[in-house]
Amino acid sequence: MGSTAKSPFKKSIPYEFQDPSLIDTRSLIGGEWVGASSGKTFKLTDPEDDAEICDIADLNGDDTRKAIEEASKAFETYRLTPHRERRWLMRRWADLIKANKADLAALCTLELGKPYTESLGTVQYAVDFVDWFEGAVERTFGETIPAFRGNNRILTIREPQGVVACITPWNSPVAMVTRKVGAAIAAGNTVVCKPAPETPLCAIALAKLFERAGGPPGVFNIVTTGLENTPAVGQELCSHPAIKHLSFTGSTAVGKLLNTECAKTIKKTSLELGGNAPFIVFADANIDKAVAGLITSKFRSSGQTCVCANRIFVQSSILDKFADALSEGLKKTFTYGSVWDKTVNFGPLYAGKGIIKVEAHLENGLKNGAKVHYGGKDNTLGPNFFPATVLKGGKSGMKFMEEETFGPLAFLVPFDTEEEVIKMANSSDVGLAAYFYTEDITRLWRVSEALKVGMVGVRVGLVSAAEAPFGGVLESGLGREGGIAALEEYLDIKSITIGL
Repeated sequence: MGSTAKSPFKKSIPYEFQDPSLIDTRSLIGGEWVGASSGKTFKLTDPEDDAEICDIADLNGDDTRKAIEEASKAFETYRLTPHRERRWLMRRWADLIKANKADLAALCTLELGKPYTESLGTVQYAVDFVDWFEGAVERTFGETIPAFRGNNRILTIREPQGVVACITPWNSPVAMVTRKVGAAIAAGNTVVCKPAPETPLCAIALAKLFERAGGPPGVFNIVTTGLENTPAVGQELCSHPAIKHLSFTGSTAVGKLLNTECAKTIKKTSLELGGNAPFIVFADANIDKAVAGLITSKFRSSGQTCVCANRIFVQSSILDKFADALSEGLKKTFTYGSVWDKTVNFGPLYAGKGIIKVEAHLENGLKNGAKVHYGGKDNTLGPNFFPATVLKGGKSGMKFMEEETFGPLAFLVPFDTEEEVIKMANSSDVGLAAYFYTEDITRLWRVSEALKVGMVGVRVGLVSAAEAPFGGVLESGLGREGGIAALEEYLDIKSITIGL
């Protein structure tokens, strides 16, 4: 990195920031950039080499309460902002994110370990959400309803809810902020955002750009906190009466806890929780397209997304052919090396705990009869790297069948009939996404409707889009993000009956 006197970084990186002022280690409360009231900080590390990046302000429950109070005060004014003015604000924010795309991608690469070329893509994905919400702001209106009583007239209006708490995950530190915060603010709410302790820099930079876009003080607040203070901050967000809606992306276990706490004050919750996505390849599928779709679904972000294919079912008659084609596709697709090298497109897992889980799933599979067909553990790549790996012989009872691997292991599970594979695919307590490949048009509809998930990819390996509702069923969560459904999540419907 071209070092500057203002840089808080303790390590050098091979990137020159065009606007170093986007780099900050403080939180934003009521329009003021502040450190923790206690003076405490926590360490941020680089997943590529585990080196320390910088120290981040470690806010506590008291600091969070102040942020909520500032957001509550700002709401009294911001809720009256005309829809078109909010639309213009979103437009300016989107334009600034686009203008600073390279620097935002560099921050994502630094704190997440995502290859720089892939980080550029995730920043564009973040822009897509702001673009979409900007276009939809003026299309959230009410209805008139025919009244049973002839002398009455009934109409509805949609109103912002108040202060929204947004808890964002580490695995997509740019887009998950704009997906939650963008929708809430576009709908007329104010926000207190707690980014993941692992990836606060992207959220901080986005808040700075929101300020520059003319965002009023207190509308978008950032509360950074380390692992030690996270429970206290979370408790404040769940219990404070001014918080009217809590949006969380993360594990099912934490989501259940937050939902229980929010129920005590009857807060609305939007929960995007864990998945265990089935990916089904029928014998009549176009194998080349299915391989390409699986590479996109399973290995994007080194397998660290909630919609990654996790249980890969391949009809027995084509299992060997598919395994060979997948292995060849992986060999041609991915290049390993420094995440700053623009030819590299496969990065590390976030941290050592990710490696531990991947290795546990690998060892469990091998112990129970699975065989490595391609890849395998490679200690030469770096402390948190695990290469794309394919195993044949996956079956019920193995760890990957019961829980997300959240890493680049592809266990191939054979099946014989459609009925059999639907039963296996639906044998999970979670239901976020599912994928399948077939050329049979009647099977296309039949299987799409039979899968118990919130999103189905048919002959595609990517179901996420700003214009589409994103979310799951069962224990994969509540509510939807993306599309017009996202704005509806942050609006209350008020019914008005008028007697003539």
